[in-house]
Amino acid sequence: MIAAWQLSGCDADNDTPCPDSNCADYATQQEAQAAYDADPKCRGDLDSDNDGKACEHLPSGSGNIGCPSTSNCGCSGKNKNECGGHCCQWVVGSGCRCS
Repeated sequence: MIAAWQLSGCDADNDTPCPDSNCADYATQQEAQAAYDADPKCRGDLDSDNDGKACEHLPSGSGNIGCPSTSNCGCSGKNKNECGGHCCQWVVGSGCRCS
């Protein structure tokens, strides 16, 4: 008689645990999105609201070369009409923020 464990194959992919990561491990939303897109099942922790966009609070990382990445980037305190340029973006409910 053959035991059940002898018939089942070993799939190494199923034995590999998901890496422990979070949004703090990425400098930009674009980097986090690439990691999420590569393995959404393992990187679900990067998409807290389950909308398919990872780490939405991080700077976009596209076209913002030279922009400060801290909250003191010169965007805060501006109204919607003043907010703009390649470093600032208007975030509904949050105001003008570094992009």
